[in-house]
Amino acid sequence: MDTPKLLLIGTLLVASGAGCAKARANTEPILMPELLPPPPPPRIVETLPAEPVPTIEPSPVESALSIPPPRIPAAPPAKPEPPKTETAPEPPERPAPGAPTLTLKPGPGVQAQTEASIRAHLDRALHDLQRVKYAALNADGRTQYDTARNFIQQAEEALKAANLTFAGKLADKAATMAAVLVR
Repeated sequence: MDTPKLLLIGTLLVASGAGCAKARANTEPILMPELLPPPPPPRIVETLPAEPVPTIEPSPVESALSIPPPRIPAAPPAKPEPPKTETAPEPPERPAPGAPTLTLKPGPGVQAQTEASIRAHLDRALHDLQRVKYAALNADGRTQYDTARNFIQQAEEALKAANLTFAGKLADKAATMAAVLVR
């Protein structure tokens, strides 16, 4: 090898060794003050003079007013039932004219519009389901497809029964499920 190369390598080794030897940090440990919790406050316990506890005896008025234990009444004597006479059956009770009805029906003008809206949801759901390839669906997709079909069928039955609220909810669910299956 050449002497200049050896001299260069030797100089680099000495310089790097000397540089590493002096790279130590000379620091003195900083003494931190010791953190102790404050002492607890002194406990002051009051001592009360021992006084006899007065006993309260009921006055004669209070004892007279005390409620006696309840008595168990004797069973009433059995009364013979009067003979029943044949009468016309009572008509079932009708709700008062101002009482609200339990079914939700739209007004006469709105009913046709609501039914048309439900039919549009059902048609869109059927159209979307026809675009889906049933054979290409996995088990979860087939379950959703069948559920959407059942919702459509139940909505049709609810429309025939004039239960537009229920039919609308079913048609909306069927349309939503069918739209998800098309994607």
